[in-house]
Amino acid sequence: MKMRSLWLAVAVFVLLPITESPAKTQAVAVASTPTPTKIPVPSPTTTPTPLPRPTPPPVVLYEKLLPFLPPTPAGWTAEKPSGSTNEIEVFNLSTATQTYQHGDEDSSPVVTVTLIDAGGHKGYFETTTGRWRINAETPDGYDKTVEIDGVPGYEHYSKEAKSGSLSVIVAQRYFVQIEVTNQDPKELREWLKKIDLKKLGELK
Repeated sequence: MKMRSLWLAVAVFVLLPITESPAKTQAVAVASTPTPTKIPVPSPTTTPTPLPRPTPPPVVLYEKLLPFLPPTPAGWTAEKPSGSTNEIEVFNLSTATQTYQHGDEDSSPVVTVTLIDAGGHKGYFETTTGRWRINAETPDGYDKTVEIDGVPGYEHYSKEAKSGSLSVIVAQRYFVQIEVTNQDPKELREWLKKIDLKKLGELK
């Protein structure tokens, strides 16, 4: 009888569920808790300091350009020369211009000469000469790059309108533009000869 009671006690002990201690269970739970992910906080955005605007190159006053306008040829009349010097946001500009006319008819020859100083500003230079790479000739006229006495330029002429223009660059700084109406294209260069390009290039 005692032996049976002993085996029964052993059987009960073996069959009892094994219960872990609260401390051990808590330790496992804590160990299995995932570590929270750290979310990166972006650094404050710094507004870049704007770069200072480059100082435009200086130009001569338009009064210095006026003497380079051609004198009025015999038999021609001329409007009073005009000009201006302007300080623009990105570049400075001086211009001098004069218009000449031979006769009072609608078909009378007309010439306008304009001198421009942008101080050699690169942006103005590239914008003004942007279309100078186009060379074309049609039955009505032509557009072409030219070089006159070592001075680069661009020439345009329309036979139907009997008008044209010639633009040249002097000393990488001064633009000379001649526009003719009711005249042959050869007159463009004849009027250019009336301007002392060498002295204009030395103007400071």
